[in-house]
Amino acid sequence: LCGHLPFDEGVIDLPLQRDHRHPPFMRVSTPKSEEAAAEAVQDLKSHGWKKLVMKRPKQSQTEFKVLSREIYGEEYPVTRVKYTPVTGRTHQLRVHSAAMGHPIVADLAYGILGEAHPNGGFDEDVMPELSPGRASLGLQKEINDTVQAEGKCMCLHAKELSFAHPVTGKEMTFVSPAPF
Repeated sequence: LCGHLPFDEGVIDLPLQRDHRHPPFMRVSTPKSEEAAAEAVQDLKSHGWKKLVMKRPKQSQTEFKVLSREIYGEEYPVTRVKYTPVTGRTHQLRVHSAAMGHPIVADLAYGILGEAHPNGGFDEDVMPELSPGRASLGLQKEINDTVQAEGKCMCLHAKELSFAHPVTGKEMTFVSPAPF
């Protein structure tokens, strides 16, 4: 993640919804965003769309634990975290990271200058209060510029996946170290 997280572990509990201003992306649900979504649906209905239904925001929780605080390149603070999604929403880890003010390094959608709504959907003016220890916009931009110049991919990786085999029912586990 961009910057050093000011805490070692925790749970991010923020409901997510489809971002009507930046489809097909997701965002944190706020009263303001729900109102905008309702207006977007109403506007489309008034233009001939018949079967449009506004989906309700979905609860989403992500547990995190800091594994290490590192320096990327020679000067940029980054934090390596272990995420455990309690729920499994679309883009959940990416939106939750951005909403904390610490987007995933090289995230072209939810990171700084990404295609999705910045800050996971929170307005810039509330971010200092919501996340006082967040990575500054300047730091996020410097990290973004560096990873873009180096052609790095997004630093999000499933280190371990486990599931029951669909035929035998035997527990299967696959482990792969992070390539970054």
